[in-house]
Amino acid sequence: MGADQVKDLTVLVNSCDRYRDLWPVFAELWRKYWPDCPFETVLMTESEAETEGVEKAVFARVLACGRECWSKMMAKALKEIDTPYVMMLCDDYLLAEKVDTARIMKRLEEMKRHQALNLRLIPNPKGGKRFGETDLMEYEKNTAYCVATQAGFWDKEFLAELAGKVKSIWEFERYGSFAVTGKRPLLHTATKEFPFVDAVHKGYWEKFGKALVEKEGIKYDFAKRGLPPLSVRLREGIKSAIFNLVPTTPLVRLQNAFGWGWKEKRR
Repeated sequence: MGADQVKDLTVLVNSCDRYRDLWPVFAELWRKYWPDCPFETVLMTESEAETEGVEKAVFARVLACGRECWSKMMAKALKEIDTPYVMMLCDDYLLAEKVDTARIMKRLEEMKRHQALNLRLIPNPKGGKRFGETDLMEYEKNTAYCVATQAGFWDKEFLAELAGKVKSIWEFERYGSFAVTGKRPLLHTATKEFPFVDAVHKGYWEKFGKALVEKEGIKYDFAKRGLPPLSVRLREGIKSAIFNLVPTTPLVRLQNAFGWGWKEKRR
């Protein structure tokens, strides 16, 4: 499988104590769909509250980073990671199909060979151009969401530098997308190669996320967090309609200039 590659990358799962109800769900699906994950997998949260069982099952370590803003937590977590590359995930990225480990390892090798800053394992957003003679795509720098927390590989030093310029994940994506310089590429795959669903949004379950948990027979009390209320659905529907009508990059630049947007409070 390539022992040198295993030592090159750590899987870092972003979370916080308020989202501890998702950890057992994440862990159960991880064990089922990526049992041969060759990388150390660690959980970044605020404290070690209620992590004992989950830690033994999936996470080699829990990085308790204190009740800080996301960027300070990230800085502390990255200092505890020795590998030059990080696969950054969020706690609500729930695996829904078996992971092709050989393909993941191949993509890591390509990341290293092309000295990429980031290799996203999902074409979200679309819009990249073909990268040389490869089957990968490249995001143009200084375009909306060329930086995002979607599942993918990161050069650890680059991730630390970029995260250090902001406070929240929201700012990391919105402002970080316009703070990347230099010739090293931001790449993404042409198809979704890490089979996850982004199951929770704005603190509420997406319908497909809830359906996945129920289909898999996972015990979960949806009273802890349920589907979004009508007001949130309306807000998100209006936002989606606007983004479908207006070119994304000018719109995000405008949002950044005036500080518009619903900043999630959880991190």
